[in-house]
Amino acid sequence: MEMPPDPAADLPARVAEWVAGGETYEVEFKGEQRERLNDRDLVEAVVCLANGTGGVLLVGVEDDGTVSGARPRHEAGRTDPLRVQALIANMTQPALSVIAGIVRIGAAEVLVVEVPDSPRVVGTTKGTYVRRAIAGDGRPTCVPYHAHEMLAHEVDRGAVDWAGLRIGGAAWDDLDPWNSSAFGG
Repeated sequence: MEMPPDPAADLPARVAEWVAGGETYEVEFKGEQRERLNDRDLVEAVVCLANGTGGVLLVGVEDDGTVSGARPRHEAGRTDPLRVQALIANMTQPALSVIAGIVRIGAAEVLVVEVPDSPRVVGTTKGTYVRRAIAGDGRPTCVPYHAHEMLAHEVDRGAVDWAGLRIGGAAWDDLDPWNSSAFGG
C-alpha cells in the first residue's frame, strides 16, 4: 500500500511559491527585519485572514518579498510552532485552530501560519475584529470589520437565519399581505 505524500515535505516549495508570488488576498507577509512582530499583531493578522477566505501568514518575509527571517519567539533562540498554535487559539474568539511551522528559505527561517477560512466571524479576545480587503491601490490589507458586515458574513455562511430574527411588536397579521391594510384587510 502506497503512503500518501507528506504535506510538510512539500511546504518549503509552497513557501517559495508564495514568496515569489507576492502578497495576495490569501497570502500575508510580516517582516521582522526592523523589529519582532508582537503577539497582538501576529494574532490580528491571523484574524484578518480567517475573516477573509483563509490563507497563509509568512512571518520573516518583508512586504517586498525579501526573506529576512523570523526572529525567535521562545527561549533558547527558537520558535516552537505548537506554542504559536496555542497562542493563537487562546487569543481568538471563537478559538481558531491554525497550523504553524518553521521553514528554512536559504539562510533564514520563516514562520508559516496556515489559517483556515472560518465559517464564523473571528475576533481577538481583546475585542478586535478585522477582515481582509483590497485597498484602493489594489494591494491586500486588513481593515476594521464593522457590525453590519459581520452580520452579513454570518448570514452568508448560514450561521444566522433572517427568517428566525425576532422583530419586536410584529404580529403574523403584519406579514400576511391579504390581511394587511394595503389590501383593504
